[in-house]
This record gives sequence, C-alpha cells and structure tokens, in this order.
Amino acid sequence: MIYTLENDEAILKVDTYACEIASFRRKDKDIEYMWQGDSAYWKNRGPVLFPHVSSTKSKILNFKGQDHKVTNHGFCRNSEFEFVKQTDDSLSFRLVDSEETYSQYPYHFELLVKYTLKDCEVFIDYEVVNREDGDLYFGFGQHPAFNCPLVEDKEFSDYRVEFEKEDVENCRVDLSYELFERYPTFVVNDPQSRVFTLTDGTNKVVMRTSDKYRIFALWTPHAPFVCLEPWVNTLDGNDETTPFEERDVIRIGKGETYSIGYSFEIV
Repeated sequence: MIYTLENDEAILKVDTYACEIASFRRKDKDIEYMWQGDSAYWKNRGPVLFPHVSSTKSKILNFKGQDHKVTNHGFCRNSEFEFVKQTDDSLSFRLVDSEETYSQYPYHFELLVKYTLKDCEVFIDYEVVNREDGDLYFGFGQHPAFNCPLVEDKEFSDYRVEFEKEDVENCRVDLSYELFERYPTFVVNDPQSRVFTLTDGTNKVVMRTSDKYRIFALWTPHAPFVCLEPWVNTLDGNDETTPFEERDVIRIGKGETYSIGYSFEIV
C-alpha cells in the first residue's frame, strides 16, 4: 500500500512493500526523482539493506553454527512492512521477525523506519531493536535509486556525483556506463565526505549521511538510474566459511536499540 506525505514544496510516496520510496517530486518541477522499478533492469527502488549488505557467492551464511540460504542484501527488499503511524510530516513503518525471516536469519528483531518530509528534503531514520535473549548481529546500509537522467534532454553521461571532500579525484565521479563496466559497483571505503550530490549542473539530489556510514557506493546495471548507497559495513563475498557473528557486523546486546539515519534533498 502507498502512503503519501505532502507539504507546500514536495510530495513523497512510500510503499509498504520493501518500505521503499515510490515517488518523490517537487511541486515546481515536472521531474520524478526516484527510479520506479522495472524488472527489465532492476525491480527494486531503494531497499533497506538488512540484516546484511551483499552476501557470499553461494548465498549461504552461517548463523549460530548453522548454514542458511539467504538473498543478496537481506530480505527487506522482499518484505511487506507494517504501517504504524502518520503525522502531518512523517510516516512510520515496522518489520518484525517471522517464520520467513527466521529461515534466513535466526534472530528475533524489530526494524522501525520513519520518513519525515521537510520542505524538499526527506529524512529517513532507522531503529533496530534486539528481541533476542542475547546479542544481535547484523549489517546495515541503504540502496536508493535515482532516475538518471532526470530530464529528457540529458544523457546518463551528463551526470556526476560530487563529494564534499577529496575522497575521489577532483572530488567528483563522472558517470558513464563504461565506468560501471570497469567497476560493477564503484566503492569508496572510509569516505570523509558526509554530503554527496548527484547533478547535471542544474537539477540535483543532495544526500547527507552520518559518520556511522563507513562505505559509499555507486551502482547501475547499465540502466537509466543510479544508486547512491551509504553502507555501515559489507560482507566479503569470497569468504564462504566465517560465521556471521565473527564478521565485520554490528552487535547490540539484549534489549538494546541501534539508531542510524540519512537524508536527501531534491533541488
């Protein structure tokens, strides 16, 4: 089901399926900023990467001493979230463990997602609550996809991603499909930048992240969109044997909550 937030500047629509943004538009521009999903390229639009970012080549992970078949980036991309609450400027959703999630990830958890719309910027806040009788281990990241080009008279190669600081040469990555032939996922580890801007020089998406995100990635499957992806961590896909709990993952104790968030503004 689609839920809508609207103010004087913008309209935001969020789908309970995968808890993805279905649409984000300014009222003064005839532009859809978000990828709409197309199985010819990629059916998703911006999934939450939980309880792991990426996976192993075999799609097998070892949890609590047992091997489990998983999907890439976790199960949120294929999950129906529960609508919790709507206010004048926010939407809240929830996902709790079920038989389906437990078969891939044998932990009890609660994942809360809150979207807040202020002017032309959406703030997305997450809370992971440990419902285990012990520690909870997980990975976390974001995967929003933006139309690229944003307008009909532009090409994919007219766009660049600008970094706030010199994490890449000249503080920018010029987009081209050739770039993603060389680097299927363009990854920057430990970026100093907290602001990343997708732009053609006129229209922009300005993403702002917290210092909890230790990786920033760009991805497209040779499609008319690009994903700007802040991650906390990721799995080594070549490592087929290390137990999940011993990998580079987040750990929180019984009853504890992990909070993180980011935002992006359409300009």
